[in-house]
Amino acid sequence: MNDTSPLGSALFTDLYQLTMLQGYYEAGLHTQTATFDLYFRRSPFQGGYAVWAGLDPALSALEGLRFTDRDLAYLAGTGLFRPAFLSALRGWRFTGQVMAFPEGRVVFPHEPLLTVRGPLWEAQLIETALLNVLNFQTLIATKAARLVSAAQASPHGGEVVEFGARRAPGSRRSPPN
Repeated sequence: MNDTSPLGSALFTDLYQLTMLQGYYEAGLHTQTATFDLYFRRSPFQGGYAVWAGLDPALSALEGLRFTDRDLAYLAGTGLFRPAFLSALRGWRFTGQVMAFPEGRVVFPHEPLLTVRGPLWEAQLIETALLNVLNFQTLIATKAARLVSAAQASPHGGEVVEFGARRAPGSRRSPPN
């Protein structure tokens, strides 16, 4: 495990992404500049909007994303990747640019929320990690906003109390019950 990234490893991706990277590398296209936009097609919870969130953890994940020796040994063991490509991955780092809406904004389907610009193989590899972090954080922020809105509209109150950390999996910061 790579402790420099909250995701743990640059292997937190799809096999498709890795095979595309090898294709770009072998064709000499991997360092060409590419631009990708992140957006969503439908609002969650059948609502008309989402609350954009997760940018800080996503950027932290990108800063520490690396291929460890263990990652590279695993990839070599699959028989899918050539030694020259695996050697090039040893020094892989995300060096591109990320431009995004500020967190907490109400956003709508088909709006570019985040733009990645950088070497093609860097921009391609980070897609899965970005989608994982940003989709989940945006989903939680949107649900929270909808709950608060519903509570405020209620004739009986207007406050929301949250106890989800007691059951939420995966947090390194929360002690077990």
